[in-house]
Amino acid sequence: METLRDWALLPDSENPAVAWLQSASRGDRALPLISPRAFFPDYRVQVSRRELAGLHMRPGTELYVLTTVSGHSGKLTTNLRSPILLNLSRRLGCQVITDNDYPLQQGVSSLQSESLVVPLTDASSTATDAVAAATSSSLIGQINRAA
Repeated sequence: METLRDWALLPDSENPAVAWLQSASRGDRALPLISPRAFFPDYRVQVSRRELAGLHMRPGTELYVLTTVSGHSGKLTTNLRSPILLNLSRRLGCQVITDNDYPLQQGVSSLQSESLVVPLTDASSTATDAVAAATSSSLIGQINRAA
């Protein structure tokens, strides 16, 4: 999956707490994502400016934080240590390893939440707004693994 660079952020039609990061070049590759702050309100990401450089952030730009989900129904986990950061206005994203001491597999009891994506810079926005912004502009952008 490290060679895949173009992805689309899509809502899950059955569960508003989940979004899918779908590969544009490989239809059989998709990652389920959640907003960790919807399930863990105290979740905060600490990364270096160097890791954010590839996202071309400008003052006032909203940075969205999502984490991958794995497991099976009833025993789901999310990777809080390596979130995916998205700059929707530039259609850029990357996966980073945080400076925080978060677990790679944090249990998620239920994927039922009213908000999907909470931007790092504005806790009042909803996931519906973020996915709508992404899909209305046919978001296909570069997602790169941080070095």
